[in-house]
Amino acid sequence: LNVFAQPFVSEALSVINELDGHVIDTAGVKEINFEIYVGRCLGWDFLPVIPRPITPPSITSTALASLKLTEALMHGSYEYYFRAHLEAEIECQKTENETYALFGHPIKNPHFDPQGSTTCSILVPGLRENSPYVEEDDIIQLRELIYDRGEPAPGWTGIIYNARVLAVRRKDNILVIRIDGSPHVPEWIRSSPRFNIQFPVPMKRYRPMKDTLPIIQEALRRADKARYPPINGIANQALANSSTPSTDSEKAIDLTSPPITPWLQSMLFPVEADCDTQTKLNPANFKQVFFDDQLNWEQKKAIESICSRNYGTLPFLVSGPPGTGKTKTLVEVALQLVERSEGVSHVLFCAPSDPAADMIVQRLSSHFSRNELLRLNRSSRPFAEVPGGVLPFCCVCEDRFDLPKFQQIMACKLVVTTCRDASLLLHSRLSNVDLIAAEYGLRCSINPDATPPAIVDLHWTALLIDEAAQAMEPEALIPLAIVVPPPGSASLASQPLVIMAGDEHQFGPRTSLASSPLKTSLFARLFARAVYSEHPLSRGKSGERQPKTLKQTMLPIARPAFANLIRNYRSHPAILAVPSSRFYFDTLEPEAADTDCLSSWSGWRGRKWPVLLHNNDSEDSMDLENGGWSNAGEAQLACECAASLVKSGLVAQKDICIMSPFKAQVARLRGIVRDPRFGLWDIDIGPTEAFQGLERSVVILCTTRSKQGFVTSDVLSNQGIINLPKTMNVALTRAKFGLIVIGRRGVLVSD
Repeated sequence: LNVFAQPFVSEALSVINELDGHVIDTAGVKEINFEIYVGRCLGWDFLPVIPRPITPPSITSTALASLKLTEALMHGSYEYYFRAHLEAEIECQKTENETYALFGHPIKNPHFDPQGSTTCSILVPGLRENSPYVEEDDIIQLRELIYDRGEPAPGWTGIIYNARVLAVRRKDNILVIRIDGSPHVPEWIRSSPRFNIQFPVPMKRYRPMKDTLPIIQEALRRADKARYPPINGIANQALANSSTPSTDSEKAIDLTSPPITPWLQSMLFPVEADCDTQTKLNPANFKQVFFDDQLNWEQKKAIESICSRNYGTLPFLVSGPPGTGKTKTLVEVALQLVERSEGVSHVLFCAPSDPAADMIVQRLSSHFSRNELLRLNRSSRPFAEVPGGVLPFCCVCEDRFDLPKFQQIMACKLVVTTCRDASLLLHSRLSNVDLIAAEYGLRCSINPDATPPAIVDLHWTALLIDEAAQAMEPEALIPLAIVVPPPGSASLASQPLVIMAGDEHQFGPRTSLASSPLKTSLFARLFARAVYSEHPLSRGKSGERQPKTLKQTMLPIARPAFANLIRNYRSHPAILAVPSSRFYFDTLEPEAADTDCLSSWSGWRGRKWPVLLHNNDSEDSMDLENGGWSNAGEAQLACECAASLVKSGLVAQKDICIMSPFKAQVARLRGIVRDPRFGLWDIDIGPTEAFQGLERSVVILCTTRSKQGFVTSDVLSNQGIINLPKTMNVALTRAKFGLIVIGRRGVLVSD
């Protein structure tokens, strides 16, 4: 018996999904017309030609796995490497989405519009856990079944409806969709038809990454040629893009100039030679005046290093374990760069997710006007999910999000967006390369004899990425492609800054493939490079308790292009002890206040520390209804612990969460805790990954697994929690005042 087998679906139903039919498309949200926008703002005459993407050959999974990260990337195959793995990820997601297909499924609440469209809702099991992951304006395919033919097997109408998602109600597992052009829609209201429903992989999620890879590859190629700059290099580039011929002397190579260290090479493959050397100890006091007077010493040190640009030409990485103030640090960096740093005028601030980007705007909103701060959104983003305090900083046109006018976006000091939506700037040709080419191309065409300026100012002078460890490397490349300077740019006023913050010891990028280089973020890959990991001041470098203090005997030394945040403002010291020792080389220092508020609960044992390991001997089993592993005894025990905490009056329901790495156990927990026996409707229950970035007063962790023999398969399929350190780290570090871990002791000790 294969416990991982999919539920049975009759061939008569499943074969319908493989048949061709007449396709009726539903119009999506009106997209931005980039061709018109560029033509109106910059014109096309002076813009560089966009590099064409490669077409990777078909490659077997074995050959794909044999591609080594360092070898593939360091030999000019950067685009090929990630393009191949993106294609593999897309194919895997297609296969995964096929398992989410619904057969003979009803629609609810159909509402017919006389103009020819219908709005209805469908119940999608697993939607709350992003299985499948669906966004607004995605396409959902419906095939209407026919049951009244007098035959045992159903038929279908031969029509494929490409419906559009209007709203995603994840909490209720409900999709609201719109269907255009159906001649049968009025009958649906009367006959309650059933459908086969499929979830195609939306290529628009991957298109920005695919569009960016050839730009990055071309920039890397040109960087190799730019070791020595051409005379009047920027003017030459502008002339090359115009119809004005250039002379041989203008194209001559200036061999008297020193070699240029290619900027992009230093951002993607930094080495110690990219660092500046430190010969003196750091001053005892900080010279800067900070906007936030609650910053700690490590945060201030990171901010001062970034703003002084004293560490070299490479990314500055802020490693922040849970609750250490990563976002607070980057927000202060943004304020310092824009308001008080010379040579920085326009900052691009990104995050992998919309909620994270919205949080950044909320923290910056009190410091900037609407003309200075822009929250950039894709057209299909629903208004309902944008916080009220963020909406005034968005550009809205014709009831959808849009790009501001060229003059307005150029005037913004800070543009905040997701890594993916940064492609809006790329497609609008508002990158540094395009803006410089347009500016100097126009100038040289008007006056071919004009002398190029000695110093060139870039528009985008800094890139900040928060939660960078959660972004796939091709995803992080999108904003990087916007700030990359033009080739041969030896005369820049200053090189763009790249600052990233994240935690490489928690969940990385989410992929369908259980094992893929896409699971390693650019942030994590950089931190693994010797210039960071082998630095004498790196976290855990020597195996001694960190952090180390810089001493005179260590000088001269490469200035660290990283900062380790160590002060935790979230958790009780007892909760923090295990993750600090296990994942952060015993560097975390508990700084949270009033953490003993649950000490009087009767459930704690021994020294009454608010950490409890509750042994559970009940067996796990396959839950056929919910399609996965669950543990009935564990679920009952977890709900009893939650009820006891609520009854004590020490904590409210909304401040408790119960998590499990198994979706079937999550479903079982929800059913029990909301049964009339408990009636705890406000307790938050979900899979472990759903709680990354969140915190709760009490966390009840259900490990679920009781069979040691299945642990290996759990790890291979990237499910469960045992022997999966990032999952365990996320689970343990969500709790502020109390942590309860339920599991079979004999299985847990094997980790």
